[in-house]
Amino acid sequence: MYVPEQELFDQLYIESDQLGYDTYDHLPLRTENAKYPFVVIGDTQQIPINYRNAIGGTFTVTIHVWSTGEDRFIVAKMMERLARLGEEVVVTDHFRFVGRFNQEDRQIITDTSVPDTVLKHGILTLVFNLG
Repeated sequence: MYVPEQELFDQLYIESDQLGYDTYDHLPLRTENAKYPFVVIGDTQQIPINYRNAIGGTFTVTIHVWSTGEDRFIVAKMMERLARLGEEVVVTDHFRFVGRFNQEDRQIITDTSVPDTVLKHGILTLVFNLG
């Protein structure tokens, strides 16, 4: 059985890695010694659409970019490159996803949740239709 949400997640992970970014499927643990900046392919959402002759859907994927507080420009640049993935057709082994760039969302926030540390956290939400 093929799972479209998982194939989209996996392909975005591969694409981020191919862009040269250290990419994770989770927020790295302290023991993993992740170096900034890095990317986390995060949460996904699938909303099924039932057509007369087929089943489709809308897929939302949240991508996180983390860097030190001094590197806001790096976060913005990385988010710009990753956002292009949502402007394209993403083809996996069994599915074709059409990016809905007019529905994407981007924000960069300052994160102080780690003691004595200021981080920049980019949050990019990409939307695709199963095509």
